[in-house]
Amino acid sequence: MNTQQITIKTDMNKIEDILTRGVAAIYNTDELKELLLSGKQLHLKLGTDVTSPLIHLGHAVTHRKLRDFQELGHKVTLIIGDYTTLIGDHSDKVDMREERTIEAIREDEQTYKEQFFKTVINDPQLIEIRHNSEWLGKLSFNDIIHLAKQFTVAQMIERENFKLRFESGKPIKLSEFLYPLMQGYDSVVLNCDVEFGGTDQTFNILAGRHLMEVYGQKPQIGFIVKLLTGNDGRKMGKSLKNFIPVAAEADEMYSMVMQIVDEVIIEYFELITRVPMEEIAEIESRMKSGENPMIFKKRLAFEIVNFYHGKEAAERAQAEFERVVQNKELPKDIKSLLIEKNKNVVDTLVTAFGLSKSQAKRLIDQKAVTFEDETITTYDYEIEKSGILRAGKKKIIHIATK
Repeated sequence: MNTQQITIKTDMNKIEDILTRGVAAIYNTDELKELLLSGKQLHLKLGTDVTSPLIHLGHAVTHRKLRDFQELGHKVTLIIGDYTTLIGDHSDKVDMREERTIEAIREDEQTYKEQFFKTVINDPQLIEIRHNSEWLGKLSFNDIIHLAKQFTVAQMIERENFKLRFESGKPIKLSEFLYPLMQGYDSVVLNCDVEFGGTDQTFNILAGRHLMEVYGQKPQIGFIVKLLTGNDGRKMGKSLKNFIPVAAEADEMYSMVMQIVDEVIIEYFELITRVPMEEIAEIESRMKSGENPMIFKKRLAFEIVNFYHGKEAAERAQAEFERVVQNKELPKDIKSLLIEKNKNVVDTLVTAFGLSKSQAKRLIDQKAVTFEDETITTYDYEIEKSGILRAGKKKIIHIATK
């Protein structure tokens, strides 16, 4: 265990970057700046519901901001919302979230923490992990009534997603109104200096500020970060599969970044990397002047892979991308499949890549299947000779016929 004394840094340039980069709102900035310059170790709070074992770059926007604070010597408390997950946070949902069991939450938690520490520093002097079942499970019904008295139904209904559901006649469970009360009570118990979240968490974070005042505490500072757009330019969502997992291998991560739409390049530079903002402004200017976005997308991919996998892995991933994608050479680790001559292409895709027949046919419909650079357009195509079969951008295999 690291027992070295923590030194609190008050680097003005770093502080200014923290207070501006990727920030949607701070409640309030002047107070936080004063605290950062005070030399005091700040107590930071991030709550998360383990609704899935998967962390993606959208989550990492907040996590990188936490790391910025840690690098100045400040300490984070990650709250695993094992109790709040039983209700589900609907801040970014227009439908009821599927309820989860405590067993499923515990099962996903370990994987979640492993991915969390890919971004955040895992040092006991800079991080602690708590579960809100520790205190929420002890509340009496009288306690819950007291919390409920601090908010009105009108305040809840005015939240955008509740309002949309209410106006469209979709059901809203009374238990859902308890969520911001529970998250707010987390703040009361921990009495932190700063709470972090995306713009979808603004109401919940402000609820915490309000409840801290009710309980006679100084309200926490609310630090609201921007939400990352999906790699296809739409709102990021797991159902849309338009995200990049932080656990992706180096080659895969590099390739996935290279597939983002040009319109989000600058946003990803600002929110996911720590390339200086002055340099990002120059990149934006050069793109607007007509320079090829591919140049800057490769820089972006390198920066992200470098952070998660190291410089050598980033260099290898970039070299492989240039060789296979840009120069259209074969991957070094290409596999081979032996098949009977004249085998149907749909059946071959199923065997080669583990696809279902419907998935294979969909790729053919999308003109995403080629054999020896010939685009396959029919389901009854038969492979008569050895050669390279490609499906989509990533699936490549050498077919040998007998």
